[in-house]
Amino acid sequence: MALDPLEFGTIAAILLVFFLWGPQKIPELARMLAQARREFDNASREFQKVSTSIQDGTSPFLAPSNPLPPATPAPALPQPTPKTGDQLLIEAARRLGISTGGKTREQIQEEIIAVAHPPPPSEGTQPPSKSGDPPA
Repeated sequence: MALDPLEFGTIAAILLVFFLWGPQKIPELARMLAQARREFDNASREFQKVSTSIQDGTSPFLAPSNPLPPATPAPALPQPTPKTGDQLLIEAARRLGISTGGKTREQIQEEIIAVAHPPPPSEGTQPPSKSGDPPA
């Protein structure tokens, strides 16, 4: 009767464990193996529970972490009314420092143009110097 290679390997492993660790360590090794097996079984059962709950759609992992309250529509902001040409003209004049009281639209336009485009210096006068010194 010849030994199967699997049987021979099992017997060799048991003898090797027995000679390496001695008879005192064998029960301790058996307890550690049993504990590792229990932890593995518990982990596989937990994995099965989570995977079935995900497939069913009842998983706590699929729920949002902080559920938001139902959305309430934001109050509509009043839309600004478009400004007329006169209002834009008065704003531009005020930004340029032009008084608009008692003036017609044409007068305000002329003053804005005069401020925006100063007349070129005449040929007999010198342009003011940039250094701030009076001309000699």
